[in-house]
Amino acid sequence: MEIKSKYFQSNTETMNKRILTYLNQLEPPIDIELPKTNIQWLYPYKNPETQRCVEAFYSKYYSDTHERILILGINPGRFGSGTTGVPLTDPIRLKTICNIDSNFALKPELSSQFIYDYFFKQYSMDDFYRKFFIGAVCPLGLECNGRNMNYYDNKILMNNLLEHFIPDNIQCQIDLGCSKKVAICLGEGDNYSILNKLNKKYQFFENILKVSHPRYIMQYKRKSINDYIQQYIDACQLAQTFVK
Repeated sequence: MEIKSKYFQSNTETMNKRILTYLNQLEPPIDIELPKTNIQWLYPYKNPETQRCVEAFYSKYYSDTHERILILGINPGRFGSGTTGVPLTDPIRLKTICNIDSNFALKPELSSQFIYDYFFKQYSMDDFYRKFFIGAVCPLGLECNGRNMNYYDNKILMNNLLEHFIPDNIQCQIDLGCSKKVAICLGEGDNYSILNKLNKKYQFFENILKVSHPRYIMQYKRKSINDYIQQYIDACQLAQTFVK
């Protein structure tokens, strides 16, 4: 079964412009009702400050037509891309490492800390963004009682999202300029299981690699953090062998 992205852009358009077009139209699906009143959508892309930061980031790292390898996380969290609009990037790292200032409160986010303070100490950030694009299985975030929520935490909501919204948006992210030969999944549990089942149905990718989610690493596996940094390095290097 093949999905055609309605946001497909010309191959001659730079990737940053495709990404901005895609993110600017992202809104909660009108045909999906949230199952509980304490669950709320998290979509920062209508915020002018988020739009400015997103444009600055993608213009800095994606102003070309190079094909990338897609990395699929779970969904945005409120202290990372749920604020900045940039995946796995909190306001602190956006300012101090990407050199993009903002008026956001400088609150840390665990996944961002792993990527920028640990992984990028051993793997070139510029090289990473030149070869990889970080997206999400569910590109909009969710909150429950003011706390981060995964798209699969509520089964009713998850099943509704899996009907069209999630598959359509995976295809949209591929069409931004990503390879269909391989993808990397952030998360070795539910996120990988769901993505793998979707891939069998829609054949998005020829291969899917998986790594532990950075939030899980920071919460539960800090004593073995060097092993997980190597896991990420190995996955990035292996993924590149599929696209050569």
